[in-house]
Amino acid sequence: MPNVHPLAGTLDDVRVLDLTQNLPGPYATLLLAAMGATVIKVEPPGGETARGVPSLFELVNRGKRSVVLDLKSEGGREALLRLAGECDVLVDGFRPGVLESLGIAPAVLHERNPRLVICRISGFGQTGPYSEHPAHDLNLQALTGVCHMSRDREGHPLGSALPIADLSAGGTAATTILAALRKRDRTNAGMVLDVA
Repeated sequence: MPNVHPLAGTLDDVRVLDLTQNLPGPYATLLLAAMGATVIKVEPPGGETARGVPSLFELVNRGKRSVVLDLKSEGGREALLRLAGECDVLVDGFRPGVLESLGIAPAVLHERNPRLVICRISGFGQTGPYSEHPAHDLNLQALTGVCHMSRDREGHPLGSALPIADLSAGGTAATTILAALRKRDRTNAGMVLDVA
């Protein structure tokens, strides 16, 4: 008898639209896919940046479907809105304000699908004094003191080789998405999550 994980198939009825690249968002949607969700990864023309590191791309995008959409074109935006109308979750990994500048802000998405759970992942959140600052794992390790704790023989800060900020954000995003889906089951209403 095969050994089946007790959570296998938990999200078989959930469809996720993945607008993320590199590690935090793709890791979050990988966790959802591992529980059975259908994940549709939206890539820009030319593919997402992590395709330049095939081992990373394959690691966090296995089991997902992929579609190329030019969100700067009206046709691409309309295709995205159609997909969002059929999905339960949309994960946004753009800088704050990008969805709004494209004309596909959360309010527009909720007009198409009021039950949509929108999870926005960014370095410092969608609002606040640092929201516009770019952030990558190593920057965040430095800001939080992780680099200070790990040093080379000469005392220079190193940081962790494990991308702990990216993985933490992805894990937090997946957890909050699961909680939001549970709440949506009770209220029949979608919501916007802000994960930094």
